[in-house]
Amino acid sequence: MKPLTGDEDGVTVAARLNLIVGRLMRTIRQHAAAGLTPSQLSALVTVDERGPLRISALATQESLGAPAATRVVASLEEAGLVTRSSDPDDKRASLITLTKVGNETLKSLRKERATGLGAQLDALSESERRLLERALPVLEKISHDCSQ
Repeated sequence: MKPLTGDEDGVTVAARLNLIVGRLMRTIRQHAAAGLTPSQLSALVTVDERGPLRISALATQESLGAPAATRVVASLEEAGLVTRSSDPDDKRASLITLTKVGNETLKSLRKERATGLGAQLDALSESERRLLERALPVLEKISHDCSQ
C-alpha cells in the first residue's frame, strides 16, 4: 500500500479506519432495523440510491450471486418494500423499485439510526464537527468504491 502524506502509512490508516467503522456499525446496529437482515437493508438502500435496477445489477452492486439477490428481492417484495416491473428495454427482465412503504421504512430507519449517533456527535466540539463534515465526501467515495 502506498504511503500517505501524513505521519501514518496507508496500512496503519486502513487498519484504524477498519476498526473505527466496525465500532460505528455496532453502535448503529443497536438501533432497530425494522426486522430486516443486513443484506435486505443494504439491498433496499442500493435500490433507493441507484434504482430502478435489474436484479443482476443489484447482485453486482451488493456482491451477491444471482440466486441470493433473487431471494433478497423476493423477501423485500413479500414485505411490500419493493416492487418489480417490466424493463421497457427488455421485456424478459424486471426492474426493482422501492414502494411507498419501502421509502417510508428507509426514512424511518435513517432517522432512528442517525438519532443513535446524536449523543456522540453532540459531544464533539464545533471544530471537530466541521472536520467530520469535511471528511464525509471522502468516506462516501471510499464506501461507493468498495461496493463496485
